[in-house]
Parts: sequence; structure tokens; C-alpha cells
Amino acid sequence: MGKWFGKKEDGALKRLLTVMLKIGLIGFGGGTALIPVIEEEAVERNHLVDENEFNKDVIVANITPGALPVEIAANIGRSALGIPGMLLAATCMALPGALLTVFIVALIYESAEMVLWQIMFASVGVTAYIIFMLGDYAKGTYRECRINRNAKSGMFFMLIVFWVTSGKEVIHLLGLEMTPVFDVSIIQVLAVAFFVIFFTRGEKKKRRIIIASAISILYMLCVGKAHVISSSWIRGILQLLMIGLSIWGLSGSIGVKPVFSFKSFKKLLKEECAWFLFLFLLSLPALFFCRQAFVFIGKGLLSVVLSFGGGDAYLAIADGMFVSTDMIGYSEFYHAIVAAANALPGSILCKVLAGIGYVIGYGEQYPVISGFSVALCGFACSVAASGGTVSAVTYVYERFEKLDIFQLIKIYIRPIVAGLLLSVGVSMLDQNLQIAREMSWPVMPVLILTAALFGLNMWWKRRRRLRPIFRVLISAAISLAVCNGFCIAFA
Repeated sequence: MGKWFGKKEDGALKRLLTVMLKIGLIGFGGGTALIPVIEEEAVERNHLVDENEFNKDVIVANITPGALPVEIAANIGRSALGIPGMLLAATCMALPGALLTVFIVALIYESAEMVLWQIMFASVGVTAYIIFMLGDYAKGTYRECRINRNAKSGMFFMLIVFWVTSGKEVIHLLGLEMTPVFDVSIIQVLAVAFFVIFFTRGEKKKRRIIIASAISILYMLCVGKAHVISSSWIRGILQLLMIGLSIWGLSGSIGVKPVFSFKSFKKLLKEECAWFLFLFLLSLPALFFCRQAFVFIGKGLLSVVLSFGGGDAYLAIADGMFVSTDMIGYSEFYHAIVAAANALPGSILCKVLAGIGYVIGYGEQYPVISGFSVALCGFACSVAASGGTVSAVTYVYERFEKLDIFQLIKIYIRPIVAGLLLSVGVSMLDQNLQIAREMSWPVMPVLILTAALFGLNMWWKRRRRLRPIFRVLISAAISLAVCNGFCIAFA
């Protein structure tokens, strides 16, 4: 590595690769859940970027379609080591989960489904660790809001976001049979949040607050799972109102002109060329071995660009792109690919697209070679499309970053994300209990195990006894041993 980097850069490269691979390996819970984990490893422990840069990366990733942890990793890598760091960081973040998914899908084809259960048993401990990190992030958000003197409004944003996004999980945990009134998606929450911020400009004017609140509530009643307001034309009118009032508020808050420069645009073009070259080189084997490679690449890239709203949203898109068009079967998609992806760490998008590639390639003349070649192509599509899109959105964001309204977004984005993370934490707890339901165990022992590991991680953090990677490994080992004990006890 010293041929391309100096000693200082070489050390930064090693830290970057180690951090991203580590997070990729322990990244249970999907993209949003990894934000506090990335912050601890990349910002607090290894100082790859500072807090302000990281917060900007989180903002950009949340408004960009694609794999969120890959996008954050790409931006961190770019800040640390330019284009090479961008490519390597994104690859290392996505690789462990995608590789494990393809490996498990290949094993499932050989009737080795028991491997999946062992991974799920170990994931109970990793999930407990992630839930602890999510709670710790929310606690840190409160401290930051107090420093910024917006504790009341920040906590209000956080609790409201949690309330409107966690309905399904809370109802499921309570064992109730009902449809939540709201339970809106991440992208819908962000749309409402940005509308309120743009329209009110952060000013406590009663008339604007009342108008923004009324429109937001009506919109969420339209898009919520219960569809309290089912009229599509009312939803359309509300969306137009939100866009129009946001533009009006934004135009009145512009204090400085956006900064444009040919040098920055040239840098963006270099980044996009790097992503294209990355995609081309990793797709070459698939183009040689698979007749459907061109179609798969086109659909893969399009599916990533359309994937707003997290992993569950991508499953719906992938179903439409690949299952509904008979490129792969329903059983192969849900019983092999989705099952493996849900049991493994990393971005759902990257894992699923790599798994789809393996299944498509497996049907060719040389099953295993073709399968892994097209899986590599799917991996390349997920990383390149996510990275290329976030590069473009970052370029646009940086042109407008100094506008007053975006300074306001920087203040409130963390409480909004914290609210989303609390919802993710509830969802992850429900996933742990779902393992008990599927194994026909009582849920209470798994709940106690999760709570005990949560408390253990809290004690380790306060005492600073163990590095995070050891906390994760010990938590996984404990849950693996205990869950196998449950298998014997409840057999």
C-alpha cells in the first residue's frame, strides 16, 4: 500500500478498511441501525472524520436512495482518502453481508438450512448490542440538544418521529391484532420533517406552526397503514401544498447564494467515472457467463435508484423487478434469499441483490461459477449505484449547505434520526422474539436474554472494560449457547 499512499495515508487506509469491515461484520439491523455504530468507530475511536462531517454524511445518506451504510461509508472514505478511500470504504462495508448471504444461499441449495438458525441464534446477542447502541445514540442526542439549547423542540421531534414510525412493531410486541393509525415510512417521515422545517424556518410563529401541523397530520393519516383518509386526490393536494409551502419558505430563507465551481463539478465527474469503472470491472465475469447479465445489470441499477425507505421497501421493489418478471421464483426469493439476508449483518439491499444474482447465475451452464459471477455483478450494482447516487446528492447538498435553512436542518436531523433509531430498536427486539415464536419457545426467556445482554453491554460501556468488537463477539457467543440450550429445554 505504501506505493500509492504515504505513511500517514497508509495508516489512515488501514484504519478505514478495518473499521468498515468490522461494521460490515457486526451490522445486524440494517442501514439506519448502524448510524451510532459507525459514529462510535469512525468518529469517536478512529477519528476518520469529525462530528460535523459525519452529521452531514448522515443527512445526505438519508435523502438519497440506495444502501444507507454504504453511502455513509463512501462519504467517510472520500473525506479520509479521496476516491480510492471512497471505493474501498463502500466495498468493505457491503462485502461481509453480501458474501455471507451468497454463501448461505448456496448452502440452502444443498439443504443446509440449519446454518441459518445458528446465525439467527447468534444474532440475538448482536441485536441486544445494537439496541444498546441505539439507546445510547438517543441519550447522546439529548445531550447535544441541551448544548444547542433546543432540548424541548429536539426531544419533541424525536418522540413524534418514534410515535409515527413504530406503531406496527409496538402493536406486535403487545400481541394486539390491529392496524396502526400511522406507521409511516422513513422517506415519508423525512418529507414531513423537511416540510415543517422549510415552511416554519424554525420560527415559533403560531400561524405557521398550526398550518404545518394540520397539513402534516392529514398527510400522515393519508399515507399511514390504516389509511384513515383513503382519498388519493386529497393526498395529492396535500403533497402539492407541502411542496409549494416548502419552496415558499425556502425562498424566503436564502441568506447567501449557492456556491458553484467547475473544480467541484470536475471532481464529481471523476467520482462518477470511478463508480462506472468499478461496476464494469466487477461485472465482466457475469457478462461472460450469463446470458441475462445485461438485463440483470439494468434492473439492478434501477432497483437501487428507486429504493427509498430502507430494506423492507427494497424487498417490494426487488419483488416487482425480479420475481414478478419470472427472473427468479417466489420460493427462491423469499425462502432462500430473503431468509438468509434477514439473518445476516449488512445492508438488506446489497445482500438481496447479490443473492438474486447467484440464483440467476445458478441456472446457467456452469451453475456455481455463473452463480458467483452474477452475484459479484449484483454486489457491484448495489455498491456502485448507491455510491454514484450519493456522490451526486453530496455535490448538490454542498452547493446549498451554507444556506440558513440547511444550518437549521443540521440542528434537527439528529433528533429525527434518533426517533427513527428508537423505532428500529423496537423492531429489532420484535425480531428477537420472532425467533422464539418460530421455534415454538415461550417469548419470555428470549426477552430476558436480550435484556440481560443489553444490561451487560451497558455495564461494559460504563466500565470501558472491552472494545466494541469483543462486546459483540461475547454477546453473540452467549446468545448462541443459550439459544441452543433453549432448543434442548423446549424440545
